[in-house]
Amino acid sequence: MKKLIALLLAVVMILSMVACNPDTPSTPTDPTDPAPTNPTDPGPTDPDDPYAGLNKEIYVDKSWDILEAKHDKEVTITMWIPNSATSTMGVAIQALADKFNAEQKVKYPGKNITVVIEFQNKSGTLNEKLQAAILAGNNPVISAVGVSSVPLYEARALDLRNVFTYEELQQQSQGMMQYSLYNGKYMLNPYFPSASNIIIYNKTLMESKGVSMPDVNELLANPENSNWTWDTFIAAAKAVTDEANGVYGFASNSLDPVGMMFQQGGALYNSTVTELKFVGDERFAKGLEFWRSLVTEGCMLNPNSRSNHGTIIVSEFYEQKVGMIYTTSSNIVKFTEEAKNGGFEIGVLPFPKQTQFFTNQGGSGIIILDNKPIEEQEAAAEFLRWLNTAENNAYMCVVSGYMPVVTAAMDEQSLQDVYAATPLLETATELMQFGITSPQGKAKAACDSAINNYCKLIWSELETSIADIVKQVTDKAEYEIEANQ
Repeated sequence: MKKLIALLLAVVMILSMVACNPDTPSTPTDPTDPAPTNPTDPGPTDPDDPYAGLNKEIYVDKSWDILEAKHDKEVTITMWIPNSATSTMGVAIQALADKFNAEQKVKYPGKNITVVIEFQNKSGTLNEKLQAAILAGNNPVISAVGVSSVPLYEARALDLRNVFTYEELQQQSQGMMQYSLYNGKYMLNPYFPSASNIIIYNKTLMESKGVSMPDVNELLANPENSNWTWDTFIAAAKAVTDEANGVYGFASNSLDPVGMMFQQGGALYNSTVTELKFVGDERFAKGLEFWRSLVTEGCMLNPNSRSNHGTIIVSEFYEQKVGMIYTTSSNIVKFTEEAKNGGFEIGVLPFPKQTQFFTNQGGSGIIILDNKPIEEQEAAAEFLRWLNTAENNAYMCVVSGYMPVVTAAMDEQSLQDVYAATPLLETATELMQFGITSPQGKAKAACDSAINNYCKLIWSELETSIADIVKQVTDKAEYEIEANQ
């Protein structure tokens, strides 16, 4: 009997060791998932939960083939950028390309890589133009595209595991990378993350009303125990509101349906945006009730009550008529300057949680297209790796105001100097730890637009019940899914 017990204990210990092995995938897979196409590609962890794969063990296999430039002849590659040459993004990427080209000519004379930047000037039409170019076979080998456009390029985008080693991938912002994963592929390097949505608040005004806001550093260190919730947020907004004098505790020009669901532990879609996940989920209605209550309880001015509301609330924040504003991290520098001029201090926080925090990301990233000659793909890979060094990524951030995609860039002196002048920028970057995997699919753009527009009925049609609005949102989103398959 003692031998049997000892044997059982040994088995338990072995199983425990296997379970604790850091090389063993910790996220369970759904038995309905399709088998991975190769052993290094685990595929999506759960098609019904687009957020299940958020962890640092992005790939099961930590070794794969890397594209390396041969440097046996001159190679010229073209990169498309959606903005103009005079935009901050344009100025920065052109300067980096010039630096890369100069280094190449010194290091590999007569066998160098030359990067030519072509500015498309209109970001809204780049996808249409790029897809047409792909069909015609005259596309560039490397291009910037929006983070929400990843599914459009699944057939042609190179898996960037062929560009970066596992160790290099771990040096990239894991929160930002979640927007770049699709069907088990790392398709887009999120090099131009323009902003994350955050709360910027008037610290001076809040304190004058007796409101003690959470310490953001303590929140970042221990988010699970933070009391920064929907309830405490509303309480703070009410405490600051003085309608008679035109002062409101909170202002926003829009709501955030993705965030409102994730903050409660739910989701809008499955991972491929072929199914709505909020149908029959009471949390969706609860989120809409929360956003409507901000208006009905008087701590937020109805966005539909006046034209040009989004611009006006920014001015009102500068005038200390708004306690908290839901905006993007790209506004931190300007808000800091205006606060200094106005004699008050500001702070930043993520939007409050119901059960968990959420941070989303905008901007663009870089893809490499695989329908060009292999020497061009190899050259593009070398250029992309070069861009993702700490020094070069820091330069992009300093010139453009973007957040770093390479975590080591934050230690570069050039970026540290910027953070020293505006510390809240560094804090906003750290808030990206709450980034989530973005569901991707052909219907996503249409569904996002439909859901955002119809959810705003909570303010434009105050007499319409939340149940009726939920039905309208559902009907429109289901129509868009069917129409975009």
